[in-house]
Amino acid sequence: MFKQLTYFIFYISIILTATSCQAEPEVTMPDKPLEIVLNTTAKALYESNPEYTAFQENDAQPMGVTFQGYNFPTSNMATTTFIYPNGQITLNNVVTVMGLDNLKDNDRSLEFLSISFFLRDESNNITDEKAYDQTMTLFDELENKGWVFNYSIGSPRLFKQDSFDFTIADHTSDLNLDFTYPLTFEEWMQLDDIHTWQLRHGTDVFMDIRYNRQTDPATNNRYYLMDLDILSEKELVQQMVDSVNRNSWDQYYPEEYKDLPLARLQSETQALEMGLNIQQDQPDYTLPLVLEKTGIDTSKFVSIDPYKITYEEFIKRQEAGEDMTPYYENQPTAKPEITSQAKGRCPANQPCPKSGYWFTLAKADSRAYFKQGDIMPDYPNNNWGEVIWQFDGEEG
Repeated sequence: MFKQLTYFIFYISIILTATSCQAEPEVTMPDKPLEIVLNTTAKALYESNPEYTAFQENDAQPMGVTFQGYNFPTSNMATTTFIYPNGQITLNNVVTVMGLDNLKDNDRSLEFLSISFFLRDESNNITDEKAYDQTMTLFDELENKGWVFNYSIGSPRLFKQDSFDFTIADHTSDLNLDFTYPLTFEEWMQLDDIHTWQLRHGTDVFMDIRYNRQTDPATNNRYYLMDLDILSEKELVQQMVDSVNRNSWDQYYPEEYKDLPLARLQSETQALEMGLNIQQDQPDYTLPLVLEKTGIDTSKFVSIDPYKITYEEFIKRQEAGEDMTPYYENQPTAKPEITSQAKGRCPANQPCPKSGYWFTLAKADSRAYFKQGDIMPDYPNNNWGEVIWQFDGEEG
């Protein structure tokens, strides 16, 4: 479930107001803005916005889920404002707001929210130059609000400036381009007409930004449809296992996790073949839910050194029966302890939720006593990554 972030982005309020773009007489937007809170149920979403009944949408899917939300006509689209503690981000030309819900449980909070909108100018299409400017502005605003690039633990550990070259190469993934990399317009035009950026806020809120760039053959006008897919940590992890095992993801994740070092080795072998460098000291980060449910601390991800062996050679020798253990890096000697997850956790720079002793793995000998309401210390530029304080009891 999305965490309640009164100090963070989520609680997100998303306020949709009407635009006057080519309004059709039969389509009337309510005066009251549409208000959405991420960690709400589909039932509460609808009940809190009765004026928008005509725009509600329920699209049943296989596997016991449905998409629930709102669908606006392209002739009278909405404006969406994301409210943050340090300001807001506004999106125009919104056509859909959809959340993934469980058909069997109307009281289950939405774990996934997708917002689709067009990049447009006054003529209702857009030039590539203006689409580039609008997207770069959005990326700057997101970075200002605390979003960071979310490289997955199976992705190559590239320097920011190399992520573009890797992305546009043949037979590589388009998910590794850092949204904070300052793309030039010429580089923007080299991206595929469908491209995705991956973002993370803290350790348990994620966003995929995707654009679809098209040209109308009849008019030669350009169109950019953008999607913001916002996921909880649970939704992100569940996507890593087979769809039939979603509800038992914690049982199947450890098996999927074993294959990720090879996935990283494959991508890093591709990068080295391109003449790029691997940033081997780049830290991974902890997925708190995975740590709690499986005992796997993803910040201690086990890798295979691509400078010692290529992916093809590794597979060949492994299939021949050779013990490949010596080629693994950071091999854990024991299962990580997860006591902190059962007792409580608190990110740095946030109020301590409970008086007692706390520690963080980001700093040696960090165990200390904090009173409820104390601001938890941060240790920037540490070798661990995200600073998460973990409760360790009330006794000294």
